[in-house]
Amino acid sequence: MASTSNLLDTKTLTLNDILGNGKIYHVPQYQRDYSWERDNWEALWTDLLDAYRDNDAHYMGSIVLQIKGDESDKQYWIIDGQQRFSTLSILILAAIDKINKLAEAGNDAENNRERAELLMKQYIGQKDPSSLSYSSKLFLNENSDGFYQQRLLHFKQPVNYAKLNDAEKLLWDAFEYYRKQIDSLFIEENGEKIAAFLTKTVGEFLKFIQITVTDELNAYTVFETLNSRGVELTATDLLKNFLLSLVSKNSGDSDLRMVKAQWKKIIDAVGLKKFPVFLRYYLNARNTFVKQEQLFKSIKKTVKTAQDVVDLLEQLEKFAYIYNALYNPEDELWGGDKAIKEDIGSLNLFRVTLCQPLLMIAFDKLDPTAFRKVLNAIVAISFRYNVIGKLQTNEMEKAYNNTAVKVYNGTLTSAAQVIDDLKDLYLDDETFKRYFELKSINTSNSQQKKIARYILYKIEGQLPSGIKTDYAIDDGTIEHILPENINSHWSEIFNAEEHLRNVYMLGNLSLLEASKNSREAAQKPFADKLQVYQTSRYALSNGITSTEWNVRMIQHRQAALAKTACGIWKI
Repeated sequence: MASTSNLLDTKTLTLNDILGNGKIYHVPQYQRDYSWERDNWEALWTDLLDAYRDNDAHYMGSIVLQIKGDESDKQYWIIDGQQRFSTLSILILAAIDKINKLAEAGNDAENNRERAELLMKQYIGQKDPSSLSYSSKLFLNENSDGFYQQRLLHFKQPVNYAKLNDAEKLLWDAFEYYRKQIDSLFIEENGEKIAAFLTKTVGEFLKFIQITVTDELNAYTVFETLNSRGVELTATDLLKNFLLSLVSKNSGDSDLRMVKAQWKKIIDAVGLKKFPVFLRYYLNARNTFVKQEQLFKSIKKTVKTAQDVVDLLEQLEKFAYIYNALYNPEDELWGGDKAIKEDIGSLNLFRVTLCQPLLMIAFDKLDPTAFRKVLNAIVAISFRYNVIGKLQTNEMEKAYNNTAVKVYNGTLTSAAQVIDDLKDLYLDDETFKRYFELKSINTSNSQQKKIARYILYKIEGQLPSGIKTDYAIDDGTIEHILPENINSHWSEIFNAEEHLRNVYMLGNLSLLEASKNSREAAQKPFADKLQVYQTSRYALSNGITSTEWNVRMIQHRQAALAKTACGIWKI
């Protein structure tokens, strides 16, 4: 942490420490709304119960605060931690509400009224004697703060729950959830015990690592350092805060609203969890290779003004739709192009993603015909390199990045140039055949079974009398010539070790109608199976002419399939 020691102040504090000494906390207006739901509330309550029953501390993780104005003002922006701050405040309000209700019911009324007032002052804020409104310790963002200050702090039921916005509904639902939990925990209705629960379990046993910084840039530097050391912070939220803080400083409210709306479009398009991956792919389509932990440094180098933010979001929105389409063969971006749809489907089946930066920039920069050729070449490369070869991907990612940058810079402008630039990733025929001849695919695994079907149907379609059809919709089944479960007949030909080594070899796999596979072939001797194969509509089966089936024949057939495969997955 030495590199950031001059940027921050780090302390381990209790909630009593954090909310004491007149400190005020503000959620920046550009941060996301309150979003915790029941799962989050339950997890927090479970942690609190453990601390309460064990009489022991519970660590709540890191919070990142930025000093607002002069340090002596004791006012802070919450850069990371607003969901926890908001939820704990609601939980405290629910407990105070319980004490208030005890007082109203005449249960130790005077003492409980005093307890409620002291707890409000300690954790929530002081009441102004003239306006009777609270000088709150916590201010939420623009979509949530009015409801928090005017309703929750005064324990007022919403006038019309259905008219609340999503964040307000969650705030009220959280309050209702914790009221029920408090009721269940303190059945004996003892205000003193409830107050002790707040001041000790919530106030003293909850501990935070508080990280205080002086400005936004330092906050994101802190984030990068902590994130690289395994401290979980919300990467996407912090990037959003950084970008929108630049806009809020230099532009009006209308510009900020516009930028927030565009950010939402991007997040809605790619998904909150996928956004960091999308951002890295976007950056790697135009820059020297960027690792995940370098994302924010890369952004900060180029995004320094409000206009830079606008330009970046324009590009991100455009590429978000391309990124999404690369994971969906039926996306409207592909129109009716069957070849592109099939190739996109193949890459998704292979679970190959390192090529996405290149495909994103190729779609943007190259003409449609060139893009189609590059995509098809990448399918061939991926099948040879990733599916059959199972080679290391470290160098592959860098190679795709280098080519993508050249396409972005205009150095490579045709499909032929792009494909030639990727030639080091393309396994030559002899190498590919060697890998293919040794390939075994465990069809008891659902994903591997799809790969096996894909390969068999592709080869089937290449044979002279083969059926050209889609592996995903045809009702043919994978036939294991040497059965997966062997009987006494097959065990005379294959011992246990030979069976284990050969049953999932590609040379032992074929295609067969479902009825013939389960009823007619099954575990029968090879001679009986052969008669069934000759009636099959699949060339892979009716083309088998061997009179026996053993290890040598599996190897021989797999070598023949390898030759056919060379002609299918090729550039």
